[in-house]
Amino acid sequence: GKFLRKNNIDELPQLINILRGDMSFVGPRCHPIGMLAAGQLYENLVPSYHARHKTVPGLTGLAQLNGYRGPTTNKERAIKRIAFDRLYLRKQSFTLDLKIIALTAFKEMSGGTGC
Repeated sequence: GKFLRKNNIDELPQLINILRGDMSFVGPRCHPIGMLAAGQLYENLVPSYHARHKTVPGLTGLAQLNGYRGPTTNKERAIKRIAFDRLYLRKQSFTLDLKIIALTAFKEMSGGTGC
């Protein structure tokens, strides 16, 4: 499991969700209901949290590309993650999606921290 997670192979089953139309390649990462950030519900920590649900969740996005991936035990990181999700929603375009996909692939192939 550790190898799969380290190399992001654990993300491959999400391709089925993309093919079914439940997910997109690019967009805010999906969060389970009741997700905590720094020990608080995201919606209590970030008043605009639910705005990120106006689009289909994605495999990668601006937040992940900018290093806001994984557990959020720090309030500031949680707030910035949602800020990047909201920025994506405001700027969403085919060109931006292509750029995010290309940069994600580059980061992955160059041994980056992953998305």
